[in-house]
Amino acid sequence: MLSVEAARQQMLNTIPVLPSERRGILECADYVLAEELSAAENIPPFDNSAMDGYAVRAADVQNASQENPAALSVVETIAAGYAPTNQVREGEAARIMTGAMMPAGADAVVMQEVTREENSELKIFEGVKKYENVRFTGESVKVGAVVMGKGKHLRPPEVSMLASLNCAEVLVHRKPTVAIVSTGDELTPLGASLEPGKIRDSNRYGLYAQVEEAGGIPIDMGIARDDAAETERIFRVALSEADALITSGGVSVGEHDIVKNVLEKLGKINFWRVAMKPGKPQAYGIADGKPIFGLPGNPVSSLVVFELFVRPALLKMAGHRALLRPTFKAVLSESITNRDGRVNYMRAILKASDGQYTAETTGPQGSGILHSLVLANGLITIPAGVTLDAGETVDAQFLF
Repeated sequence: MLSVEAARQQMLNTIPVLPSERRGILECADYVLAEELSAAENIPPFDNSAMDGYAVRAADVQNASQENPAALSVVETIAAGYAPTNQVREGEAARIMTGAMMPAGADAVVMQEVTREENSELKIFEGVKKYENVRFTGESVKVGAVVMGKGKHLRPPEVSMLASLNCAEVLVHRKPTVAIVSTGDELTPLGASLEPGKIRDSNRYGLYAQVEEAGGIPIDMGIARDDAAETERIFRVALSEADALITSGGVSVGEHDIVKNVLEKLGKINFWRVAMKPGKPQAYGIADGKPIFGLPGNPVSSLVVFELFVRPALLKMAGHRALLRPTFKAVLSESITNRDGRVNYMRAILKASDGQYTAETTGPQGSGILHSLVLANGLITIPAGVTLDAGETVDAQFLF
């Protein structure tokens, strides 16, 4: 069996990055930039005041104090959005608002709270240094500078920067559309009565939410029963409508586990078992240039395999450069033994305490115990064939 790292790298090596498209500034948040953006103008475009106050010559007020205030005459008021009309000369000041353009001659701004104006005479009770409270031309971005490169994830700050750069639209990578199919005669749709031997179809809804969390666009393809011809038909429709296909169930070695055989008929299966727990039985392949992820039917296995394999694949398709969640060390609150020959990804509650993280498992870790994942906020990695005592450290990562 392949290790998690080897299987994931093998998978990522075959994952395509989706083509780019132009999107308007109000429609590009959470997309990934597919072009390099440079500044065509300085930001800010002129020297301006960082606060409400008075634009002055610092030399005129350097010795100002409560006992010996500086006295200046006010030559104009400058509001944001308007250019000054007067030059500030020795002994003069201009009333100025936050963001307003600095007048010629002034080299500092005195905050309003340390002044008093009476009949156009301004008294200043505290000095300022040269350039104090002034925001300079190009202080944020200088003309010609590269502001954002390819692969930049466009969050709200980046969208605001696009507006500052006068970019009404931008080139981004498409988000992947992802078809999701649950498989198995045992599955019962929501709202239907639960007959003997049947279970609720929960995986499809969890996977739908995971696809959305990963930035993909999920397409619900419903349930495929344990019929090879019907399953193949649904898979073919799904591949015709989406950039990727996720199936849940039917990839083990049981008599009715037909998904792997159907996937092999549609394309090439790169691997179907990984040395991990939960999630050993899984299939990954390519059909018509599109990735197919055959996930296990057990709910914990399905969600964990998505987290470790499908999520990074979807991120790569969307143009992201950082594909894996950050890992860190956490101190075990209990002793754990992993007698299996596979690495175990255990559900845990991770807490910050005294400058470090602690990890406590969420109880029984069976791959069918979905509630253990509901209680968890992270995964801890327990290597194969080890016993770790309370107080030892393990690799950990947050979930969702």
